[in-house]
Amino acid sequence: MNAPTSPLARAVVRRPAYSVPRAEAVTDLHLDANEGATPPPELLDAVGAPSAWRRYPDAAALEAKLARRFRVEPSRVLVTAGADDALDRVCRAVLRPGDRAVFPEPGFAVMKHWIELAGAEAVSVPWPDGPYPTEAVLAELGPRTPLVVVTSPNNPTGGVIDADGLRRLSEAARLVLLDGAYAEFADGDLTALALTLPNVMVVRTLSKAWGLASLRVGWAMATPEVVGWLRSAGLPYPVAGPSLAMASAALDNEAPVRAFVERVRGERDALSLVLRGIGARPQRSQANFVLARVGDPLSWRDRLAAVGIAIRAFPGAPGLEDAVRITCPGDEAAFRRLVDALQTQIGTETPR
Repeated sequence: MNAPTSPLARAVVRRPAYSVPRAEAVTDLHLDANEGATPPPELLDAVGAPSAWRRYPDAAALEAKLARRFRVEPSRVLVTAGADDALDRVCRAVLRPGDRAVFPEPGFAVMKHWIELAGAEAVSVPWPDGPYPTEAVLAELGPRTPLVVVTSPNNPTGGVIDADGLRRLSEAARLVLLDGAYAEFADGDLTALALTLPNVMVVRTLSKAWGLASLRVGWAMATPEVVGWLRSAGLPYPVAGPSLAMASAALDNEAPVRAFVERVRGERDALSLVLRGIGARPQRSQANFVLARVGDPLSWRDRLAAVGIAIRAFPGAPGLEDAVRITCPGDEAAFRRLVDALQTQIGTETPR
């Protein structure tokens, strides 16, 4: 087959599909994907009768509920197939070949993929730890840079941007994308502030704190104009009707989520202490995971997998060659199992 000639086709050929390198051992405690707790089975009651499944789904009711929750007009909300769909749509809506988009690195691995699929140049700004690199990002802005991506808390490091940094980006950039997939776990939520800034788009999801990753329900919030662009940039029916119904029911009962988040915050601190005790260097996180610098990440991954626990290593990822990321399970028994495994399977190790 002849080599593709269009920029989009060349980008597709250059970049492999997203995949996570996992250990070969079978695992049953999955702490490698930052998923939430198991939701209550009563959510299935919201699915309704099969007779309703023959109709195309309508997300308007859920968009209205989210609009009330965040005190914006429904025209400013778009429900998408997880946060991923929203991130992909904004790249296709605002980026053209020759444009530049700025994003943090380490960061959400697929973001660079979507930027390049839109034909734009992905400009990474180092953010290994500590405060968000506001000055470095501002230095990259110019007439060919219509998009700045801010993931806060950042995946996989857990770092955050502060209110002043977000305001400064808004003042200087054309469009700021604030990915708040882990916002529920942070010390402070910048969503309300972001929605007062005219050129900041917020993306949220039910995949993390809400424990509904399999439903694929996320949403974007922006000005009606930007939301209109996003609607045009994706499928007309991105989320299945049963998922919409269960998502709406979940939003009506937030108490389990609040309890889960509080437990995760406590585990996050406790896990950092355990990791330091066995020679790792954990980074401060405001998400539902801890990133730690260790001597041999693949050995950590495989030794924990041998006792059924999956954690994330990042072979070949820039800035993460010495890192593992461990999700806080938000469950007492599971957390005790994790701690016991770290102390018995890893022991004491000096990072490189």
